[in-house]
Amino acid sequence: MRKQTGILRKQYAFLLAESTEMRKQTGILRKQYAFLLTKSTEMKKQYVFLLIELDLIKCASEQW
Repeated sequence: MRKQTGILRKQYAFLLAESTEMRKQTGILRKQYAFLLTKSTEMKKQYVFLLIELDLIKCASEQW
């Protein structure tokens, strides 16, 4: 019985450490996701501005 208790304690300590590591990794992934989402939003805005500029250039060239 004592041997089993020792094994269970070791397993518990291992799982606790793994759980802590997974929480850290989840935090890192959340930050990376937020960063990528921000970059994606910026790129979409830049794309829209580029389309507007191209449309303005096209309109200006058609007037000449």
